[in-house]
Amino acid sequence: MPVRQSDVARLAGVSPRTVSNVVSGYTHVSAEVREKVQAAIDELGYRRSDAARGLRLGRTGVIALAVPSLRERYFADLAEAVVQRAEEHDLTVMVEVTGGDRERERLVLGGGRSSLTDGALMSAVGLTRTDAKYAAGASYPLVLIGDRQLPGPFDQVSIPNEEGAAAAVHHLVKQGCRRIALLGTPEANRSGELRLRGYLTALDEAGIAVGPPRILRADWTRREGQRVVAEMLRGDLEAGIEWPDALFAMNDSLALGALAALAELGVRVPTEMAVVGFDDVEEARFSNPPLTSVSPSVEEIARLSVELLVSRLEDPARRGRRLASRYELRQRASSIG
Repeated sequence: MPVRQSDVARLAGVSPRTVSNVVSGYTHVSAEVREKVQAAIDELGYRRSDAARGLRLGRTGVIALAVPSLRERYFADLAEAVVQRAEEHDLTVMVEVTGGDRERERLVLGGGRSSLTDGALMSAVGLTRTDAKYAAGASYPLVLIGDRQLPGPFDQVSIPNEEGAAAAVHHLVKQGCRRIALLGTPEANRSGELRLRGYLTALDEAGIAVGPPRILRADWTRREGQRVVAEMLRGDLEAGIEWPDALFAMNDSLALGALAALAELGVRVPTEMAVVGFDDVEEARFSNPPLTSVSPSVEEIARLSVELLVSRLEDPARRGRRLASRYELRQRASSIG
């Protein structure tokens, strides 16, 4: 027969409520009482039933994390960081891959598998401002991660896309680069639009934004980064066009693909062409050469997102909050000669 809180209370000589306070970590319990209750717990082998506790609170203790993909290392790193932060709040994370599909993101916005989860963190790609009408509201708290904004009482943790991109280009300018190409498709998502804006702003501030900027459009993958850069190198060589002296890739996957293409064609990095990425995934430190990258602090994004969701669960009526994560440009050998 399972041991109940009332059994612990009887042995410790306290009320079941006091046992509940000790088990839940309530601070206003004297050290003496806490020791008595803990001794009874140890003697009887009592274990708290999180399922029963969840039923009493109307919660499951599970939150959702919705991301476009886990193939992109940034989202895999984010998922791991969210799981670790959630554990600090005794929460379990259910990861859902949306593929960036608008309809699937709408389902999350509307409560998703709400019978299984208490709320969600979502990195949205396909949602538009008009989709806010599909939100479940206070009954299903949602924290948006990234720059996709929706009207309404949503919490959000934004990423410094524009500022980080500008810092990357300013860094390349300081290294003496003047023909800085952009690698990626800016129209792919809101992050791309903001990174393009930062790129253009930095070129203009450096006084080198003469004529249309060179944008090498590619899906945000290693394969596409490698293919597009290789085609550019071969095409420019045949046409007698001067190569860019630097590439700013819109994410690290593109940058790593670019490094592979440059190595294949014998282009020296950074002497002939410098490369900077965005996201600072783990592979950036181990590429050849190690990749300079904008680090948006995945750990901080995870911490802020989980804390906002926990706060919302405790106070569903509070106003939405928008926070911004920090960033750092991690300078490595792909851009420093």
